Formats: sequence, structure tokens, C-alpha cells
Amino acid sequence: MKVNPESSPEHAVAQQKYGIQGYPTVVFLSAEGDLISLNSGYQEPAPFAELMAETLREEEKFKQLKIDSKKTPNEPKTNAELALIYVKRGNLETGQPFVDKALKLDPDNKTGLLPEIYLNLGLHYGMNTGGTEDATEHFQKAEMYLKTVVQKYPQSTSYELGQLYLGITYAIQEKYDLAIATLEKLSNAKNPAVKQRAAEILDSVKHAK
Repeated sequence: MKVNPESSPEHAVAQQKYGIQGYPTVVFLSAEGDLISLNSGYQEPAPFAELMAETLREEEKFKQLKIDSKKTPNEPKTNAELALIYVKRGNLETGQPFVDKALKLDPDNKTGLLPEIYLNLGLHYGMNTGGTEDATEHFQKAEMYLKTVVQKYPQSTSYELGQLYLGITYAIQEKYDLAIATLEKLSNAKNPAVKQRAAEILDSVKHAK
């Protein structure tokens, strides 16, 4: 389905629901209407065909995980993988039980997936602040989950992104001193993209302060 939010209120709702920021954007949805993946920018035919194939593989894996979760409902990795998929798709209403079980069954992060779950929970709440009444609560949750990544999992691959998005969350709320202190810790980030983005935001925050 092709949508144009400028010409249709219904299409504008779809744009907001799936977090579309620019065009062109291709959104893959499940049969239930849940987000599978969001892909910005034009893609040539060959890469796009591979993207579709990868999306189908991911959806088949997701279906198998749901079957496995019914057979072995207390298997930590199955719950963690399902939790991560649901959070990434923005479907916490269905995914929250899997999130809760993943955190309960794997307190020592033996699956290695908890940092990424916390990171994506932080992103979910940070990017979906809702109306004015919900914004404060959502930002508080975003901070809580991102702080968990930074404080509990400094050796994880999610650490630098957690630090970056925590700084951004502070900046959006105009908590400039916290944003500066957080972003300055990324001056020696191993990920060059994170390092560059942190420096750009840090400069912007210092000018806004």
C-alpha cells in the first residue's frame, strides 16, 4: 500500500503510528499490522529483493519462536528473543509478558540479550512520549532503561548507544548539565558513528545552554 500523509488524514495516522520520519520509506508489516521493519531511503532492485528475503526469514523465525515458547514457556533465550522482537516492533502490549519473563529468568544475562532489550525499551519510550500528560512518564522510563544499559552492561555492544541515547534524552528535556556530562563520556567511543553523533549533539547542547 502506498501512502501519502500530505493528502490523507488516514495516511498521516499511519505515518505517526510507525514512526516514519522521511521519504521514501518502506515499512514491512505482519498480517496483524505489527511493524516488522522500517527501511528509509531508496533501494535498488537487488538490495531490495534481499531486504524482502531477510524480512521473510525474520518473520519465519518469529513464528517458530512463538511455537517454541508454548512448548517450553520458561526457556530464557526464547523469551528474551521474543521480548526483543516485540519491543523493536513497538508492540509492548503483547510483548511485555515476554520482557518480564526474560528479565526474571535471566538475571545474570546468560543469553547476552538483556542489554539490547533494555536499550530498545529506552528507545521505545523515548521516541513515543505520547501527549503532554504521558511525556514525563515516558521520558522517566526511557532514562531508567538507558541508565540500566550504561550502569549494568558497560562491556556490552549496547553500551555506547545507551550512553548516546541517554544523553539525547536528557537534551530533549533540556537537562543540559546531565546531557553534557553523559555525552562527554563518548569522546573516546569505539564506534566512530556514535562518537561523531555525540560530538555534534554535545556542541548543540553547549550552545543551547
